[in-house]
Amino acid sequence: MTTSKRRTFKLFTTLLKLLTMRSNDIILEYYDVSVYKADFDNLRDDQWFNDNNLTFWYEFLERSEVYTGMEHPEEIILLRPSMVFLLAQSPNPLDLKGVLPLLNSTRFIFLPINNNANVDLAEGGSHWSLLVVDTKKKTGYYYDTLEDINVQEAEIVAKKLTKLLECAKLTLYSMPTPQQTNGSDCGVMVCMLTSHILQKIVDSESSGNLDMHIAENAIIPSRGRQLMSYTILELISKYGRKVGENKDIEISPTGKKGDQSISSGESLETTETAELDESSGESSGDSAVQIPVKIRTTHR
Repeated sequence: MTTSKRRTFKLFTTLLKLLTMRSNDIILEYYDVSVYKADFDNLRDDQWFNDNNLTFWYEFLERSEVYTGMEHPEEIILLRPSMVFLLAQSPNPLDLKGVLPLLNSTRFIFLPINNNANVDLAEGGSHWSLLVVDTKKKTGYYYDTLEDINVQEAEIVAKKLTKLLECAKLTLYSMPTPQQTNGSDCGVMVCMLTSHILQKIVDSESSGNLDMHIAENAIIPSRGRQLMSYTILELISKYGRKVGENKDIEISPTGKKGDQSISSGESLETTETAELDESSGESSGDSAVQIPVKIRTTHR
């Protein structure tokens, strides 16, 4: 059997195992994030993304793109949805200094915006959008796949962010953004927008040119769902259901590109493969592995 066929067979076998699991079963522990079967089911077409879908993707991008792909990874913060919600609902943002990362010491902050106003419902709301703040230029770039429906929520977050950044105000620009064609693709489009803009920032380290505009055809929701599904299956089939432990992480500020890559048409190549044990669901090797992976969201 060729390498390609073996890889396809392993992915298919992993998928079959996942299909037999219950919605509240953990299918993958990826550093700080536990991915549930219900989260994986959300990756199907026409399904709504919850907080955990975005949280996993931000964690993955942070590990695969920022920490290993940037010369200065400290210049990027991918703020998780729960932290953005906390910031939006906090009457005094300065009280969050001990909870949030050091926002005033970074360059770019990615903030997924949700229109949930119910503090008792952490995963409520009906729409996701994206705010990217350039702290150096005191500028916010707002991306909304549904005609700026969340712009007021973004303005609230931006206003509270100014207190943490110790600046008078942020100038917000509503950016031309590919529009969704249904009521469920906003979450996956925010994930793909984040990937796309993050890649622009990574590339600008060498080129010196950064354009925050997004081409109309740059984001294809169905391919984004496929990419995220494939990424989870690939991680499980190669490394088992537990990847990474915080105590083992070493972040090098001089990490270079080119270690390994995953894209919508490619897969990781490694010298060793961790098998998924049917009875325990754990890797047949160590309980956790560190994987330096990179991702590019080029769409074919």
